[in-house]
Amino acid sequence: MTQGKEEKPNARKQGRRKVSEGYLERAALHYLGRFATTEANLRAVLERKIRRRNEDSAPPTDEQRGWVDTVVAKCVRYGYVDDATYARSRVEALIRKGKPTRMIAQDLRYKGVPADIAEAALNEAREDGDVDADRQAAAAYVRRRRFGSFRRADRDVEGKLEKEKAAMMRAGFSYGLVAEVLAMSQDEILELLP
Repeated sequence: MTQGKEEKPNARKQGRRKVSEGYLERAALHYLGRFATTEANLRAVLERKIRRRNEDSAPPTDEQRGWVDTVVAKCVRYGYVDDATYARSRVEALIRKGKPTRMIAQDLRYKGVPADIAEAALNEAREDGDVDADRQAAAAYVRRRRFGSFRRADRDVEGKLEKEKAAMMRAGFSYGLVAEVLAMSQDEILELLP
């Protein structure tokens, strides 16, 4: 008689499950159901999943890379992954959040958007609308961080202004744009926002 837990005759051994093309398809669809992404990022996500399931966290085999390529191509063909659409929506979201175009370009590069698609999305944002994209982003940043005319009245104006300028310049805005936006009234800033 053994002490402790008895083994069940039908107990499944704990171990790594095999990677298959079907598993990768299900994993890709689950991921895409939660996040918008690029081809390059989806490929990286699937390769990480393979590493987790491979013994000793081994890199994907050639066969597994072929499955990844097939799954990613299928997702692109069905329209689940579209780098151009992703880039446009990411640019718009980051401008609304208060990111300058220079930082947005870096973000798109990091997310795996091809350079030509990223540049086209940024050019579209720069030419789209009446307001310069960087001015719009600076206005959003000022409002979100409660800088300039959005600062509370009980705050020390002289000490805060320099800190606000430094924070905006660290965020990637040029000094001229920082000085211009911080000198605007609330109404002028709100006119710049969509």
